[in-house]
Amino acid sequence: MATVDMTVGGVANGAATSINHKSRMGAQMPYTVEFTLDFAEATTAKGSALAAGDIFQVIDVPANTLLHGALAECVVAVNSTLATVDVDVAAGDDFIDGGDAATTGFMAIGSNGLAPFGANTVNPASAADTIDVKLATVGDTAVATGKIRVIAFMTDCTTKLGPNEVDRDTLA
Repeated sequence: MATVDMTVGGVANGAATSINHKSRMGAQMPYTVEFTLDFAEATTAKGSALAAGDIFQVIDVPANTLLHGALAECVVAVNSTLATVDVDVAAGDDFIDGGDAATTGFMAIGSNGLAPFGANTVNPASAADTIDVKLATVGDTAVATGKIRVIAFMTDCTTKLGPNEVDRDTLA
């Protein structure tokens, strides 16, 4: 039994040379973006106490970007014992549905189950969007402290010029 490397740039694949290796062709690669939402800063920015249903736009999703998923971690527990958050685009709850913001640690993927790099990846849109954190419930006390870290996985799907294409060719 032999192992034959047939990947792009592999030795056994005569049609695929190092010249057309994807990393040299301007290929789009997945990347991560993260943001830590500080509820004390959010209270100041809002100008009043936070309430259930408040939505915080935390990460920009540029147009033509494939959104593979997002996850969240409670870095500092909020001051309200029953506070939960939802994380998604358009203030939905596909990535995190009812994540516990009163306990530190990574939040469980919600009942909607969009796991990062899963089959339900959000398709690229022609318009920009944001990943939002929605304060779903606040419990017995208005949320005024605590921090939630959101991590998103994305790929830029805009057309890139490769080494065989230059602006001169597209302008002709």
